[in-house]
Amino acid sequence: MSIYSSNSVFQKKEDATEKVEFYTLLGQEDHVDNGTPKRNQEDDRVYAKQVLRIDNSRKYMIRLDASSRLINPLSTTDEKSGGSIFLESVCRSNKKFKEVNAKAFEWYLKFLSTKNLSWLHNAEREVY
Repeated sequence: MSIYSSNSVFQKKEDATEKVEFYTLLGQEDHVDNGTPKRNQEDDRVYAKQVLRIDNSRKYMIRLDASSRLINPLSTTDEKSGGSIFLESVCRSNKKFKEVNAKAFEWYLKFLSTKNLSWLHNAEREVY
């Protein structure tokens, strides 16, 4: 079987589109859907996102901070205080997302919706 045949795994999917939902902290939302705060588009206030693929599978992603931990938007220690400002602002990006399982994602969304740190700790335990 040739890899260039019409039924090959390596076909281009030009008409395939993915649906992405963006999640944020309660109080920073554009709208609330089923008790979960959401944003209309991706920006600096998006802390989690869910991608619904063309084959109806889902990919769950949570934003990481500069030290590669799940981001806590409630933290009183931000990038500009403490530590090396140069490392935090230039060398280490806090715009990375990590793919996680559905359980960790659900717990992180509960944290964003309730601002209860125990949900964040549960999500961290599931991921790390």
